[in-house]
Order: sequence, then C-alpha cells, then structure tokens
Amino acid sequence: MILRFFVLFALVTGAPVSAQTPALPVTLPATLESGRFFVAPVTADGRGPLKLFTDTGGGYFLGEAGARALGIEFDEGAAPDPDAPPVLVRWPVWSRNAWIPVSRANGDTVPLQRGALPAAAAHLANGMLGAPWFGGRCWEFDYVAGTLRLLPDGALPRVDAAHRINLGFLKNDAGQHASHFPRITVRVGEEELDLLFDTGASTRVEPAALGVIADGQPAERATSFLIDSIAQRWRKAHPDWRYVEAAETGTGLAMLEVPQMVFAGHTVGPVWFTLRPDANFRTWMAQWMDKPLDGALGGNALAGLRVTVDYASETATFERP
Repeated sequence: MILRFFVLFALVTGAPVSAQTPALPVTLPATLESGRFFVAPVTADGRGPLKLFTDTGGGYFLGEAGARALGIEFDEGAAPDPDAPPVLVRWPVWSRNAWIPVSRANGDTVPLQRGALPAAAAHLANGMLGAPWFGGRCWEFDYVAGTLRLLPDGALPRVDAAHRINLGFLKNDAGQHASHFPRITVRVGEEELDLLFDTGASTRVEPAALGVIADGQPAERATSFLIDSIAQRWRKAHPDWRYVEAAETGTGLAMLEVPQMVFAGHTVGPVWFTLRPDANFRTWMAQWMDKPLDGALGGNALAGLRVTVDYASETATFERP
C-alpha cells in the first residue's frame, strides 16, 4: 500500500470482460519475492515477460515503462495532467502459456500511469495489479510453494471452520461491492484489530535498522502496517517488544515487532509492523472500507500459509500446507 493510482476510476468502471480465459484453475506466471507476488505475463505476439506488481490493497494501472515494453503507443510529449481523466489503453492479449486475467471491474482497458514514480515505488514501474484486478474472483496465494493461482468462482478448499473467516467490504445501497479492498479481523492479545488485507504492503528498511531487525531478509520487503496511536500504546504496555526508530527509508517512520498475532485459527509471529499516521487508515483509506482500519496485514504475516480468497462470497481460508 505504498501508492494507489487511479483507485477511484478502477472502482466505478464496469466495462465488459474479455473472453481470454483458459480453463480454471490456472497457475499464473508468478514469483514470490520477499513476501510479495509479482506476475510476468507474455503477450500473444511474444512481447515480455513484463514484470507487474500485485497488491490486494493497491490500485490498478500500467506504467509508461510497461506500455513501451508492450509496444503501446501514447503521447510521450504531453505533460501529465493530474486533473485530466486517465488515459486508457487496451488490455493486452496474453499468451496462453504466460497468461493473466483481465480485471472484471475495468474490462478490456487499463489506466496508463503518466510521469515518473518516486524511488520508493520503483517496483511499480511497469504497472500494478491491485484491488480492482483481484475483485470478483477467487484466488489462491500459496506462501509456501510461492504460487499464485486463479480458481473457479467459489472454489474454496474444505477446511475446519476455525480456518474459514468472513471478510468485510464496502457496499452500495444495492448490497454490491462499492470497492474491492478486503478487511480482515485479527487479534493481538485480547485486542481485536481491523486491518486491510494487503498482500502488497511493502517497506524499505534503513541499513542501521536492518542490523537491529537481523532476520536475514532484504531491505525491500513485505511488511504489515499499524497506526501510530496503537503502536505507542502497545510500546508503553509492552516495553520488551522490539521497537526500531527511523526504520523506514524515505519516511523515517518506526517499526514495531509484535511477538504473536491470531487470525483464522492460526497463531503467527513475530510480525514486524511499519508505523503509519492514524489518518492514513482511519481517514483516508476508510473512504473505501466498511469500517475504519487500524492498519494492514501484509505478506510478512502470511508466511507459511496458503490463503484462498473468494471475493464474491466475502470468504477466505487459511491453511498450513
């Protein structure tokens, strides 16, 4: 959840869905890198592979670098205008051997992100497949095998009831999803937290902080997020929990290690949370959620699990393979 370009557009567009769908289930051309999934599709005419970042808590766009790699023409001389409607480009036709699905929310077009991205978003240069891309489908995120699969709608595995949970979504007056950002409830001690289910939550850790954390992971990695007010309260209540000042490159924000966290009948931990101002989740992100958030649950908390999310039924399962 570093950047969210064209979120509003992606949420309200309802273009028809392309027919480029192979028989499901299908394993996507994906890699798991430091707790985050990237896909690398190839077009039917052999362009690519194009490395794209995936993020259940992110926006949806094709970057200029990605458009160039795919041979998509756009007016490179025109200065980006933040007040103008987004430029839409045609969703590519992908090879069946390295295929990814079209967004059900946006159909056969994808917004083009104009202009240079900040250094912290270098992994988004080609594009990001975020909440509008995941929405309306059934997905399997296997953090053990390192695979991302698209499943038939409703194809949740059979698991004990404790490992099957409901997700929260913002809905319109007709009861339909008004956004595709899932909310998950977790427990730390006796306290329940409402978090964004955010598979793309990312941070870059400062060298000094990396030495303190000392977990063998690279500086750029998956993280989870926690609002500052809760983090400071926990810090006072648990002075033995590790807290690293000025841990994140660029923002200078701190990180807090939570020894254990429980969700869907599983106990995980320790989990590092990168701090965020309360307004990031309680005010800004709350616009697209059914409840105010306390932060985000990222891939670092999902290691060792196979997670299946069915957006239509608002249900997720969590297994230890």
